[in-house]
Amino acid sequence: MEPFRIGHTIKDLRRFYKISQQELAEGICTQAMISRIENDDLYPSAPLLYQIAEKLGVDINYFFNVSETPRLDYAQEVCLQIRRLVRHTKYKEAMEMIHLEKRNPLFQKGQFQQFLLWQEGICYFYKTKDKERCFSLLEEALCLKNTAKDHLAENEIEILTSKAIILCDLNLYIEAIDIFNESLTLLKAIPHTQSSKLEVRILYNMSRAYHLNKQYIRSIETATKGIFLCLKEESMYLLGELYYQKGESLYHKKEVELALKCLDQSLWIFKQIKNEAFYHYVKKERDEMSNVM
Repeated sequence: MEPFRIGHTIKDLRRFYKISQQELAEGICTQAMISRIENDDLYPSAPLLYQIAEKLGVDINYFFNVSETPRLDYAQEVCLQIRRLVRHTKYKEAMEMIHLEKRNPLFQKGQFQQFLLWQEGICYFYKTKDKERCFSLLEEALCLKNTAKDHLAENEIEILTSKAIILCDLNLYIEAIDIFNESLTLLKAIPHTQSSKLEVRILYNMSRAYHLNKQYIRSIETATKGIFLCLKEESMYLLGELYYQKGESLYHKKEVELALKCLDQSLWIFKQIKNEAFYHYVKKERDEMSNVM
C-alpha cells in the first residue's frame, strides 16, 4: 500500500470515531506526528502503526487490505439500516442482519462491535423478552468503552439511555429515572455534542418515566425542558411527543385547559410532519379529555 493510503485511512477512522489527533496520539506519539502521518508527510513505523490500529479498534492488517475490507461507508450504511429496523420494531430482521455482520472483521472490534452488541441487546428484549440476556449484552457493549477517552462518548450514553428505557418498560421507574439523570450529567460533561437529539430523547423518556411513576409535576418540568430545547434549536424532533407527554401529566394534575392546549400543539406538529398514526392517537386522547370538561 502507498503511504498516502494509510494516512487517509487513519484520518477516516479517527474522524468516524470522533477522536481528535491529540486523543489518538496520547500515550503513543505527538499530535504533530499524527498530523504528519495523516497529511502523507510521514510513513509510520510498524510498532507505531500497530499502536494506532489498536487505539482505533482495528487489526493492523486493515490498513494493508483496505481494498478487500468493507469500507467505513459500508459499515455506516449497515449501522443506519439496523437502526432503522429497530426503530420500526422489525427486530427479527435486525437480529438477522446483526448476526450476519458479526462475521465481518470490521464489526469484531471497537465501536462497530459495541454498536452490534447494543442493538442486539435491544432486539433480545423486545423480540424474546429475555431481559437477562438483554442487560448482559448492554453491559458488554458499555465495557467496550473507547480507550482514547476518559469519559463516556455520546454512543455510550445512548446505550445507557436504552437501558433506562427498557427498565421503564419493565415498570422499574425509579431505576430508569436514576439512569436518565446519570445520562444527562454525563452528556453535559462532553465538550462538543453532535446535536441536541440525544438530550431531547433523554428528557422525553424521563418525563414519561416520571408520569408512569405518578410524579406528574416532575414529568411536566422535564417535558418543558425538552420543549424549550427543541424550540431553541428550531427542531421538531420529539417535539410532538413532548407536548403530548406534558399534556397527559397536566391532565392528571386537573389542569385540563392547559392539557388541551398542549395536545393541540402536539396535533399541529404531527400534522405538519405527516405522522398520521400519532396524530390519530393524540386526537383520540384529546377528544376524551374534552368530554370531561
